[in-house]
Amino acid sequence: MTATGYAEARAAEGARLTAIAAEAEASGSDLRRQVPSCPGWDLEELIEHCATVWTFVTGSIAAGERTDPAAVTRPDGPISRWHDEAFSTLTGVLESRQPDEGTWTWDPQHQSMSFWWRRMAHETTLHRWDAEAALGATPAPIDPELAVDGIDELFDVYVRLRNPTAFAGDGETVHLHATDAHGEWVITRGPDGMTVEHTHEKSDVAARGLAQDLLLFVWGRVGPEQLETFGDTALLEDWQRLVRF
Repeated sequence: MTATGYAEARAAEGARLTAIAAEAEASGSDLRRQVPSCPGWDLEELIEHCATVWTFVTGSIAAGERTDPAAVTRPDGPISRWHDEAFSTLTGVLESRQPDEGTWTWDPQHQSMSFWWRRMAHETTLHRWDAEAALGATPAPIDPELAVDGIDELFDVYVRLRNPTAFAGDGETVHLHATDAHGEWVITRGPDGMTVEHTHEKSDVAARGLAQDLLLFVWGRVGPEQLETFGDTALLEDWQRLVRF
């Protein structure tokens, strides 16, 4: 995706999160709704997490090094106002710098602003989906191109840095195939962890579906029953049991 595509997604999804927070405040009770896709959080805690992330990233970019997210404190006033202000400040910082400009990130292999343009687009998108699901509504669809990129990011960044051996195995293979965008992945479970290739080949299990449903599956938001599957579906259950971020 282009920087413009990330920026447009981030802006739309962040604005929606602020609107959800304001609507939940006005209801008098919706902030207490549990978030099924983020066990242990209610909607207010989800919005607080987002505002904390926006503040942490803004501060780390400004400092040129990792700041302490635990040092972020919630200001007095409505959670929607804090979220709006924190998100607006983050947007200003991102848009004031070029994507290829150097900065601190938590990926040693990718120390440029483009990391944050991509990461913040996906952070806002996934948590907007979480928030809408918590309210009991059918969440708005996720753009297929953005969803494919989000799957790539999980393999490119999260698996490599956070839990590279979680899906280790004995050569079993999983094929994911997006039906509404150009996206295919074959995951091979090796003894030292997984390898991922963008290819089409017969695997022990295949899962087909909309790009957004594949994204939600790999991030543990929906189960394999949301996908069309062929073969050993126990491997898909293994993924959701073992690969958690």
